[in-house]
Amino acid sequence: MSSTGAFQYWQRTMLHAGPGTVLRLPGLFSGLGCQKVLLVSDQGLKDVGIVDKVAALFDQQRGPGGPQLAGVYTDIAPDAESGSIDKALKFARETGADGLLALGGGSVLDSVKLLKLALHYNVNSVRELLKSPVKIMQWPEIEYMGVPHVAVPTTAGTGAELTFGAVVLNAELGIKHLIFSHYLEADIAVLDAHMTTGLPPMLTAATGMDALTHAVETLGHPNTNHFAMAHAVTSAKLIQQNLPLAVANGGDLQARQAMLNASAMACNSVLADFGAAPVHNFSHAIGAVCHIHHGEANAVLLPTVMEEFADFYVPVADRLKDAFGVESGEGREAVLACAAVVRGLLAQVNHPQDFTRHAIAESKLPEIAAAVAHDALAAFLPLPQELIETVCRRACGWS
Repeated sequence: MSSTGAFQYWQRTMLHAGPGTVLRLPGLFSGLGCQKVLLVSDQGLKDVGIVDKVAALFDQQRGPGGPQLAGVYTDIAPDAESGSIDKALKFARETGADGLLALGGGSVLDSVKLLKLALHYNVNSVRELLKSPVKIMQWPEIEYMGVPHVAVPTTAGTGAELTFGAVVLNAELGIKHLIFSHYLEADIAVLDAHMTTGLPPMLTAATGMDALTHAVETLGHPNTNHFAMAHAVTSAKLIQQNLPLAVANGGDLQARQAMLNASAMACNSVLADFGAAPVHNFSHAIGAVCHIHHGEANAVLLPTVMEEFADFYVPVADRLKDAFGVESGEGREAVLACAAVVRGLLAQVNHPQDFTRHAIAESKLPEIAAAVAHDALAAFLPLPQELIETVCRRACGWS
C-alpha cells in the first residue's frame, strides 16, 4: 500500500475448500474445457497411494467427452529443482496434455507453475526463463497462459496453490530463483483436508510454521494493505488454534481444513505486499546450503529473527500483538513477547528450536552468510553482516 493508501490486491484463483472437494476434479477440468490432463506429483505421494486415488477419479467419473488422464508424472524433485521440471516438460509434450493437475506440496505446486510458463513460451528448458535471481514479469510481457491448471495442496504451509510466484532451484548454480507473473497461479485450487491427513506430525508442524511465517512477514511489512492484514491476522490465529490439534491427531479433519485455509490466506497476503521478508531471506539460504526442509527452516528462524531483529518489527508491534494475543507491553518488549508465543507454539507441537540435530559444521558460516546476503530477497531489505552471523550462530547452535 502506498503512502496515499492506493494498493492492488490480486486473487484470480477460484477456491473449492472442504473435505471431499477433491471429488470435483474431473468436473472442474471439464468446465475449463480440458480433455487430456497431466497429473504432476512426487514419488512420496505415489508411494502412499494418494496419486493413485486421485488418478482413479478420472476413470470413476468419466462420462462421454469428459476429461481423461493423459499421463502421470511423479518425479518432481525437492525445492522445485529445474532439471526435474525440464523432464516434466518433455513428458507433457509427449503426452499431448492440454491441462495440468498439480498434486503435492510447495515444490510440486511451484514446479507446475514453471511447467505452465515453459509450455506457454515454448522453451526447451525452464532455465531459459531464469536469467536473474528475481524475475518480475510486467505488462505487456505478462500474457494469459491458456493452459487449464488446477492445484491440490497436500501440505498446509506454502500456500503456493494461490500465488502468482514460484521458487525454483537452479541446481547447476546452487541458487534459488524467484519468479513472479500474474496468470502463473492456478485457475482453481482445491483445499481438501483428506489430502493432508497422512502428513507426519513433524512435517505437519514444520509446514504449519511456514504458514505462520508468511503471516508474520505480511504483518511486518510497513505498508501492508487492509485486505492482506486481515488475512494475515486471521491466519495467525487459526494456526495457533489448530496446528497443535492437527499435530496431535492427524485425522482431525476440522483442524486440517483450518490449517489449509490459514495457509492459503497467509501466503496470498504476503505476496499482496511483497517486499522485506527477513525470515525467508535466511531460510532460502540455509535451506539451499544445508538442505534443510523449508518449513523447518522457517520454524526455527521465525522466533530467532524476531528476537535478534526486533527493531525491524517495532513499528508494527500492535499488529503482532493482535495476531498473537499479547495484551501488554509496547515496542521492542511487545515484539519479544510475540516471539515468546512463537517459541511456545514450537514447544507445543514438539518442533526443534534450532538446527543442532543436523550437526551443521561451523565452518559453513561464511558460505551460509554469503547466501543470505545474496539471496533474492536481500534486494528488498539488505541485512547487516553482524545480524546475519548472529542469527546463523543461534539457529545452528554455535553460540
